[in-house]
Amino acid sequence: MVREIRTAEPAPLLSGERQDSALARLLAHARTPLFHNGYALILSAGASSMLGIIYWALAARFYPRTDVGLNSAAISAMLLFSGMAQLNLVGALIRYLPRAGRATRRVVTFAYAANVLLALAIGLALIALQSVWSPVPGLLHGNPTFLLWFILATVVWGIFALQDFVLTGLRQAVWVPIENVVFAVLKIVLLIVLAGTVREQGIFLSWTLPTVLAVIAVNVLIYGRLIPRHMRATEADATPIVPRDVISYVAGNYAGYLFFLASTTLLPLMVDHERGAAATAYFYLAWVFAYSIQLIAQNMSASLTVEGSIDEQRLASYSYRVLIHLTRIVVPLVVVIVVAAPLILDVFGSAYSANGTPVLRLLALAAIPNLVNVLYIAIARVQRRTEAIVLVQGALCLLGLGLSYLLLRRSGIVGVGIGWLVSQTVIAAVLLLTQLRSLVLPARLGAARPG
Repeated sequence: MVREIRTAEPAPLLSGERQDSALARLLAHARTPLFHNGYALILSAGASSMLGIIYWALAARFYPRTDVGLNSAAISAMLLFSGMAQLNLVGALIRYLPRAGRATRRVVTFAYAANVLLALAIGLALIALQSVWSPVPGLLHGNPTFLLWFILATVVWGIFALQDFVLTGLRQAVWVPIENVVFAVLKIVLLIVLAGTVREQGIFLSWTLPTVLAVIAVNVLIYGRLIPRHMRATEADATPIVPRDVISYVAGNYAGYLFFLASTTLLPLMVDHERGAAATAYFYLAWVFAYSIQLIAQNMSASLTVEGSIDEQRLASYSYRVLIHLTRIVVPLVVVIVVAAPLILDVFGSAYSANGTPVLRLLALAAIPNLVNVLYIAIARVQRRTEAIVLVQGALCLLGLGLSYLLLRRSGIVGVGIGWLVSQTVIAAVLLLTQLRSLVLPARLGAARPG
């Protein structure tokens, strides 16, 4: 009689073993550099957004709507000028720092110095033009003391923004959420304290004063500990940094960055100019929620740029994996916000809920096509295709601002939401049907396994 030979089958996993196995896979996934730094940045954005909700809820309770509108417009103006002064060095930092070796300290110092000099130049121009034009006349015009603080805040904010990407480029993004949570808590404390003393400018001051402490503390860490460690770790396989190449990269990306900056900071100023401070308050709080979702994609794409720069051969696989994971995070969040928009805005007051719910829903929906646009820009940044970055960001800016302005005049702040959603969707559809079809989809087979 011939015996039937059976291949031994593995014993089925018990429930506890399954849980341990799933936990092990999750931990391994989180430790992957591509997602480790990305999740650290997302955690930072998420914590900052939650504390930001508390901040603006308190601002809506402690300050009149006109002050909320004027100060939010002033914050947008500061972000615009500060962003102009940053020269898109953010992209250069996350592109070149990962393998900078001995040049790490020089790259960081150059980025800071260039930002400070240009921010001061913009500030001097603002002073010279003060009698002719002011971005927020209700706060800046005829108030020299506040104007000087506005300029200083613009300078300091530039370093504050750059240092997060210095940490990312050093592959130390785990420090970013710690920094931003402390910063957000200090903002809330100052917001309450200043409500009883400097009400008219209290929101702007509470937003900008903590940046000074954050810049000092974080850069003591960066220069004293993280840069020396990074220099030792990357010295052996460092890629020589040619200043001409860096300047060319920055200059090529700068036009695209200006388009991005304009599209995200001019909207509140546009609303303030066309509809007044109260409408700006309603729009800005909806914009804070919607933009916090977009930050998830931007932060993960920064990690994609870092890891893709280190191993460009795996860029397509990395891109597909990032797109899948971002979709799993962002789409459920958008659904929640669309459904719960009235309840969310009711935290700020019934007037904010009544006036801001439609625009919040539209802006939140736009975060879904924004995933595609942000992913494509990250891929183009790794591949140093600056013309593609400028083209996409220029199209998003011109289409978004143009539609928003036209519809704002006709339909109020709801028109801004429509303009933003349409522009993001149209550009994403074009990219999916053209560029991303060849860049991302072939990676599906290689990236099918969760990583």
